[in-house]
Amino acid sequence: MENKEERKYVKDNALFIGNMIKKLDRARIDKARDYKAEVEKEAGDIKQRLEEANKPFTLLIDEHKAKRAKILAEEKAKVEAAALVLQIEQDHESAIMMDKIQTIEKAEREQERVDNIARIESEAAERAVQQEQERVDKEANRIKQEAKKREADKVHVSKVRTHAKMALIGLGLDEPLAKKVILAINAGSIANVSINY
Repeated sequence: MENKEERKYVKDNALFIGNMIKKLDRARIDKARDYKAEVEKEAGDIKQRLEEANKPFTLLIDEHKAKRAKILAEEKAKVEAAALVLQIEQDHESAIMMDKIQTIEKAEREQERVDNIARIESEAAERAVQQEQERVDKEANRIKQEAKKREADKVHVSKVRTHAKMALIGLGLDEPLAKKVILAINAGSIANVSINY
């Protein structure tokens, strides 16, 4: 935490996990209508694990803030003591410089936060599009399978009727009459007689 890279790594990880928690909360709210009980339980478990995972980072950040606050307080006391000796113009220039640095750092943190939110929203949108495409593909496949099954059923029914017609022709009926008998059986017009498909 004493050098910039370590602080950035810790802050980035804490921010990343914090953003994951926000993203989880957003997803929980959006899906609650359909899957409330399941989502609440899963979100609670995930959030608890994320908060546990974030503890080392937040502890480091809190420790660093406390240490930094102490250092800044000591530096401020020195600056105030030295300020009694310095000219008013030098004090004014120093205050302006500190304000510029803080303004720049604040703007950088805000830009980083906005970039992370945009990235998370973009990932969520991509996942939603992918899930919708998978649903559409699955439905198209189901419709295709049903059509194949109906076609196979038609072929099977035609074969069974053809065999029955040929059997009647074999018994001496001509083809038009054999066809009428098969259609009458199929329509239920001949009592106690049916065709098994």
